[in-house]
Amino acid sequence: MDSLLPIALLSIVIGAVIALVLFGSYFRSRKLQVQSIAKPEILHANQKQSKPQHQPNSKKSHSKPHSHHADKDLNKRHHPLDLNTLKGHGDSVTGLCFSSDGHSLATACADGVARVFKLDDASSKSFKFLRINLPAGGHPTAISFVDDASSVVVATHSLSGSSLYMYGEENPKASGDTKQQSKLPLPEIKWQNHKVHDTRAILTLAATQATYGSADGSTIIASCSEGTDIILWHGKTGKVLGNVDTNQLKNTMATISPNGRFLAAAAFTADVKVWEIVYSKDGSVKEVTKAMQLKGHKSAVTWLCFAPNSEQIITASKDGSMRIWNINVRYHMDEDPKTLKVFPIPLHDAKGTTLHYDRLSISPDGKILATTHGSMLQWLCAETGQVLDTADKAHDDEITDMEWAPSTIPMGDKQVMALATSSLDKKVKLWTAPPLPQS
Repeated sequence: MDSLLPIALLSIVIGAVIALVLFGSYFRSRKLQVQSIAKPEILHANQKQSKPQHQPNSKKSHSKPHSHHADKDLNKRHHPLDLNTLKGHGDSVTGLCFSSDGHSLATACADGVARVFKLDDASSKSFKFLRINLPAGGHPTAISFVDDASSVVVATHSLSGSSLYMYGEENPKASGDTKQQSKLPLPEIKWQNHKVHDTRAILTLAATQATYGSADGSTIIASCSEGTDIILWHGKTGKVLGNVDTNQLKNTMATISPNGRFLAAAAFTADVKVWEIVYSKDGSVKEVTKAMQLKGHKSAVTWLCFAPNSEQIITASKDGSMRIWNINVRYHMDEDPKTLKVFPIPLHDAKGTTLHYDRLSISPDGKILATTHGSMLQWLCAETGQVLDTADKAHDDEITDMEWAPSTIPMGDKQVMALATSSLDKKVKLWTAPPLPQS
């Protein structure tokens, strides 16, 4: 045993030496690796230290997020006709409408809220708005003003069918009350109707103050279902004034002439049906009678609108054309409406195929026709069909509604003619009118 002890000690010493050599080699290599990694970091830190001459507060600069935010701001105003964006919507905006004076804009949103914005200045950074929380369970599909900016009718849809709610001021004040003018009124439900089109959804609401003939100036509203039925309502009372059926498989939309004389609908076929709203001597609606059909398109009409004078209708069709019709005819004597003009739709895809317009809206002076296709917005000269301007990406998603303000609205120290658009992208935008070509 004693003879083996020196050998064991020698083995331990040799093993320790070998271990020290190996560990020393390992730590030297690690040191080199650490140095090679540290050098770029030191260099990068020195570069950062040299930048404070231009950016004195590096904590607040956040250069990359700031430049991205700036890009987003530039995108928001990417088009010269883009005036402003109305913020505050929590979901897709399904409909909009202007008040009769153009100073209020109402919107229907899929977040279950109707909003009434005050357009005191179109260039404002923020707009005051009245928030109307709609009854739970209904999806808002359309909205319209009644008489003035103090009352709105909202269409909603649920599994049980469509409903109409009319909201008005609880205690309307005289227009001369400046204190009331500075505060938005609190709304309450004045009337409501349920299952108005059975289980079918309401596609559009169209309203106007009836002034034709003996009409008493009351607001009348047309609700167009996704089926074939259209119902005419009294705006203030919610009373049914009449109903018609297009008998064309399914409706696309319906609207009323500005003076309240005619009701017209675009549906599944190429023909447009027009009815006359007949008024009694006391100013109330007596009946709604069939007046005429617009025949000439070769494919389905996608949208239509009345001219401001209520004597013409403008139609857009899947046949690649638009038509302007004269409906100021003696249809009682079997005089047919006349096609005044036919314009080709100046819109094509990458293969050269003509596209169709989804929506039309004519400016209050009757000179500019606004059109949409998907997320694109285009302005045309109503006299010639010439393209005045195009916003290829007006919204980040499909445009759901569009309407011109009935009169100019304030913007800074001037008045502008404004167009409003809503979209699935949760935004509502205001646009100014493009200049017309010099004659």
